[in-house]
Amino acid sequence: MVDQTLARRNLDQRLAPLRNNGGLVRPPHGWVRAIREALGMTTTQLARRLGVSPSRAVRLQQDEAEDAITLRKLRETAAALDCTLVY
Repeated sequence: MVDQTLARRNLDQRLAPLRNNGGLVRPPHGWVRAIREALGMTTTQLARRLGVSPSRAVRLQQDEAEDAITLRKLRETAAALDCTLVY
């Protein structure tokens, strides 16, 4: 029990800076779209990298903004944006 309590305290300390998203607020249209636009990438270019249609890429961005995306798809999308998903 003592080991679990100590482990829990250590984990709480390590995660403290990440509480409340580390002070980050999700952009109104979601992170995927914000990162894509910051990279100067079009939706069509993202779609091509993902191997999907442009309309599917648009839907994927909407899903992410609405918390309706799977971790797998989010990880794939991050890779297509040359990013690493941190979960």
